[in-house]
Amino acid sequence: MEKPVALIVEDDRDIVALFRHVLDVAGYQTEIVLDGRDAMDRLEAMRPNIVLLDLQLPRLSGVEILKRMRDDERLMRVPVVVITAYAPYADSLPVEPDLLLLKPVDINQLSSLVQRLQATQGALDEPSHDIVTGLYALPFFSVRLTFSLERIKQSSFRRFGVLFVDVTPMDELKLHLDEAEMRAFLRKLADQFRVTLRPTDTMAWSSEKNLFLTLIEDIPTPETPLRIASRLRDAMKRFLDANDRGLGLRANLGVLLCDAEYGGIEGIFDDLETARNQLRAGLYTNPSIFDREMLRERR
Repeated sequence: MEKPVALIVEDDRDIVALFRHVLDVAGYQTEIVLDGRDAMDRLEAMRPNIVLLDLQLPRLSGVEILKRMRDDERLMRVPVVVITAYAPYADSLPVEPDLLLLKPVDINQLSSLVQRLQATQGALDEPSHDIVTGLYALPFFSVRLTFSLERIKQSSFRRFGVLFVDVTPMDELKLHLDEAEMRAFLRKLADQFRVTLRPTDTMAWSSEKNLFLTLIEDIPTPETPLRIASRLRDAMKRFLDANDRGLGLRANLGVLLCDAEYGGIEGIFDDLETARNQLRAGLYTNPSIFDREMLRERR
């Protein structure tokens, strides 16, 4: 089995040595580039599993490299961890990286990040989109979720949300529709999901869990995701009422607020399942906001 490849783009040799040690221990094959132009040459010839990118580089800045990667269909999904000593500069980047590490980099923090990424290896080589709905597939969503969790672990006062939509009774609906009809139904339902949210949101369909999912990165107040969920509920209700087939189709919506206390995304998915079951049981209004503590109390 081939090792995943990490490209380290950094001109400080001491930092390079630190990064290389951590990544080598984690089982990565590391390549090192000390110059921005050389980094772009390597990226044109390879597709690494992750890029650790300094912003201040000779000949071509890390900002320009990040922009070019995000504009490139082949490279746009490669996770990029930006490294900088200037937090205000990083906050004003025209393109958002997957993660930000501030110098001096804490080796324990870096090791923790690398370990979390190990769980997502292989996901970037799978199809990024679900072929039925056109939304992101669950493996790619899991990668984005991993980075969102790692971001808030660097600033524990922040939270992000995972909005989920559970359409019931999905199993009964599958008995009434043939495969082609079911695919058409899911595509049209996904359209309601897509047009109600922002184009930049990470929207996914999990065929394994029969859930629509999206990340809500910015949560100024708990009312904000609740408003989004209410708007989405109304749009989906109109569609489901028009395609009910006498089954009493219903969309249960919730938003799980995620904090830095989650040890990994497995805990988030467990809590999403708990929240879904509680909505199905009628224990909360539709839609509802959930968090880790309230779900622990209900278990």
